[in-house]
Amino acid sequence: MKKLYLAKIFHKRCNPRANEFSYNGFYISFDIDKAESMNSLLFGVNRRRIFSFQNCDHGFRNSKSLRSWANHILNLSGVSDYKGQIVLQTFPRVFGMVFNPVSFWFCYEGNKCKYIISEVNNTFGETHAYLIKTNDDTKSGTLPKKFHVSPFFDIQGEYSFDFSEENTAEIKLFNDEELQIITNIKGNEIEWSLLNFIKLVIKYPLYSLLIQFLIHYQALKLYLMKNKFYSKPTKTRSEVTYEY
Repeated sequence: MKKLYLAKIFHKRCNPRANEFSYNGFYISFDIDKAESMNSLLFGVNRRRIFSFQNCDHGFRNSKSLRSWANHILNLSGVSDYKGQIVLQTFPRVFGMVFNPVSFWFCYEGNKCKYIISEVNNTFGETHAYLIKTNDDTKSGTLPKKFHVSPFFDIQGEYSFDFSEENTAEIKLFNDEELQIITNIKGNEIEWSLLNFIKLVIKYPLYSLLIQFLIHYQALKLYLMKNKFYSKPTKTRSEVTYEY
């Protein structure tokens, strides 16, 4: 199982000074136990290609398997002996470069998604996982913020994660019940084909650099708008924040 999506990424800061932006892009999703099926002329798994996926960009950031990290996070969250399908949604490398602000791990039991792990990264090379439980009625959850992402927000408030809409992931940050940030990524599936990857490399040859440029450009705008600046705190030793 492998899928390719065109994407619309939206980000809006609501307080204390409003700022919003959006941009187009693309992402992939695949069964982590069948990642090798993505190998082709233009796409490589743990090998050099124009597009690639590298295990070292995720999870334990080493040679350990993706499943071992997912099971580790699930175990820490009170879910033991998990053996279901796991589908990872993420940005691939382009010409060997990548930055993933967040990747989503959808964990299934049968054909139903039971857990979603949001693997959040910051620009300091740090990562933290947030895990929500889902059911037949909802694919959403609320968790306390425990990880430094932006120098313009303190580690306060709660994240609202919502995956209810098909091919859409939305995260909102609230502080004292007041909306601070809303960000989402909406996908439109296209065929996983050589032709579509050629079109993508022509349209987005520096995709990973574009993402990092936009992050720093928006940070500069917020700084010039005189938003309060928070120094990066020491990262908590906790690896995951989860629903009890």
